[in-house]
Amino acid sequence: MSEKQLFTREDLSIRMGTEFVFRFYRLLKGAAIYGRNNVVMNQYAQECLQAIQPIIQSDGRLFFKIVRDNCFLNQAKIQVRADNYSIFKGFLNEMRKRWIGEIEFSEEIDNESLKDLVSLLSGLEEGNESNYLYVKKQLEYRGFGHIHVGKLEFFRDEEIYVDSEDQKRRSKEVYFKSIDLVKEVMEGVKNQNVVHIRKAKRLMQNAVNVIIQDDSALLGLANIKNYDDYTFNHSVNVAIFAIAIGQRIGIPKKHLSHLGMAGLFHDIGKTKIPREILNKTGKLNPEEWGVIRAHPVVGAEIVLRMKEWGELSTRMINGAFEHHLRYDLSGYPKLTRKRKVTLFGRIIALADFYDALGRPRAYNRFPYVSEKILGLMMERSGKDFDPVLVKVFVNMIGVFPLGTLVLLDTNEMGIVVQTQEEAELMDRPKVNLLYYKDGRYHKGKVVDLSEKDEPTGGYKWSIVKTLDPNEYSLNIAEYLI
Repeated sequence: MSEKQLFTREDLSIRMGTEFVFRFYRLLKGAAIYGRNNVVMNQYAQECLQAIQPIIQSDGRLFFKIVRDNCFLNQAKIQVRADNYSIFKGFLNEMRKRWIGEIEFSEEIDNESLKDLVSLLSGLEEGNESNYLYVKKQLEYRGFGHIHVGKLEFFRDEEIYVDSEDQKRRSKEVYFKSIDLVKEVMEGVKNQNVVHIRKAKRLMQNAVNVIIQDDSALLGLANIKNYDDYTFNHSVNVAIFAIAIGQRIGIPKKHLSHLGMAGLFHDIGKTKIPREILNKTGKLNPEEWGVIRAHPVVGAEIVLRMKEWGELSTRMINGAFEHHLRYDLSGYPKLTRKRKVTLFGRIIALADFYDALGRPRAYNRFPYVSEKILGLMMERSGKDFDPVLVKVFVNMIGVFPLGTLVLLDTNEMGIVVQTQEEAELMDRPKVNLLYYKDGRYHKGKVVDLSEKDEPTGGYKWSIVKTLDPNEYSLNIAEYLI
């Protein structure tokens, strides 16, 4: 079976959900321009029906729901890719203006009833919370009991930006269990012991579930700088960043866990590098540098020899072999013939570069700040890195990544808890303010740095500079999760 054929039922729902959003949004926009019986409206309605009917035939109904910035179709979250983000954003804005958060078709519908629904939605007063009641009454009056609409749910800021306790616990559990597991597998490979790959697969499936639900907690943990256990922390962070990128570009859920596994063990070849070379604080001599540069090939050979990987083998080999090749193949190992770097290899290369430069090591006690790393990525876009993936990654991380400790111009201190989607607001994230009491810092309210002061038109808060949490004896992980 080819990779394109390996779609689960949930993956199919996600693809059909994307198609539904595209066609329903076009029909809604068309209703504001064309008359109800215009030939263009008839065509748009027919195309929309072609997206709706297969879902109802397959699942018995179509239930679309908006939760915060996410869209769900029959309980499956619809993945938003970089190339269709603007369409989803436009559709969400139209629905929010009308305060409509749910649409349900409990049985198959026809062209006329669909156009009736869209005409009702198009003509709604913007900002009226009672719109859904008006639409429901009109649908009942017209005999459309099989069509239901619901009110857009309202969430307070603290509900949007602070994870539930269960989500925090799961994120922390996945992160630290992953570190322990990498240690166990790396030691097993090094000492030729039995390696429990099944446990790793289950853990990556859990990581995928956490990231699909809400990636903020795990990305926040991955951005926390750690001087200890560099290799193991780095491997887990690469897996998290890789899954998060993959989710944003629409990689199916099953393959996201494969991507996580490839990221988790991309450096498996380093198990064969002597510790004195790996942790050397001074400059490497040519022989030592040769040993380091050999680890992608060594890693691929290790995976080839291990039968435990099963169907993952090819992807694991790609992750190990390709993560230093570079987009234009100018990296290492040197190839005897040209080949295109696989998607997994390109994603892991990006995640590896970002985490490696931002993380303290024996020979790099003062790592690059995030802004510098992202700048280097953009400079090397199209040469070292896939330009499309660079855009996705920069938008995902933001100028001030999750977990960054910042000082505001109001002399308040806070932790970045959410980045902005809009490119022009990348330097204006959401920040959880901290206040000092009883000898320690506590979490205060969450503020949106894009918020402006009405009288002056200026921003209410701005970041002055980033701060080192170690200087304030702050363990950022405690405040993020």
